[in-house]
Amino acid sequence: MEENSWDYRIRCNNKKCDYFIDLKRDNLKTFFDKKLGTEIFKDKKKYNANIFSYIYDDIMCGKCESFPLHIIDNKFEYLLHPDKIKLCENCDRPIILLRLKLTKGTKLCGYCAQKEEDITEIEKIKIFNNKAMPKSPPIPDNLKICEKCGEPATTRYTFSTETWFVGCSTFPKCWWKRSLPQIGKIKGANISFNMKGLALELLNAAKEAAKTNNVTVLKEIYEEMVYRQERRKDRGKKNNRKLDEYAEAVLRYIKDLNK
Repeated sequence: MEENSWDYRIRCNNKKCDYFIDLKRDNLKTFFDKKLGTEIFKDKKKYNANIFSYIYDDIMCGKCESFPLHIIDNKFEYLLHPDKIKLCENCDRPIILLRLKLTKGTKLCGYCAQKEEDITEIEKIKIFNNKAMPKSPPIPDNLKICEKCGEPATTRYTFSTETWFVGCSTFPKCWWKRSLPQIGKIKGANISFNMKGLALELLNAAKEAAKTNNVTVLKEIYEEMVYRQERRKDRGKKNNRKLDEYAEAVLRYIKDLNK
């Protein structure tokens, strides 16, 4: 059987209309970039069968302006059929029917599936952290850069102890890590305090910091208090009235010093 000279055919869904257009794979970029008035992808390799999924909502019949359209390949198998649309759970674009046939149970279109495959292990850790962990505490200025390789540092969470630590953002390439400091110092007042101590201790430290115009320490104390407030919410606990009052007081100290 002689193969068709085209790779894909777009055909009108209106039975009274005879409009169709045949496209070669190599011409997809030129055709769709010109039709939509913009460069859809810089990488020409992305102009494959999945392009019809990506632009399906943007094309209509060139004769009767019907929408949506039938799209088939040169073996006369449907890529997209208006009555058999299943949307990608990530981008809400239709999934190519051949993909649904070959990848049983898939909920992602070809482009979104490729993006997931391209995600690095570090990005997967970050995505997991955002979904499953409480909000991260701030990283002290002296620990924002990895001491081993010079790359930016990031916070990580230990589930067994429910504590945070600072590690290299390139992990597992670089295994550098440091515990988050627990002790804060107020220059000018010669006072040390436990950043993870009682909220009242933090408030008293904030008062001393305000006396010495130490806005940096005030901001660190305020961030710690806000972190505790948000962690209570994440755990489904009620607001701690005293903690809320102390956080408001520290914020007032900061605003007063910034005037």
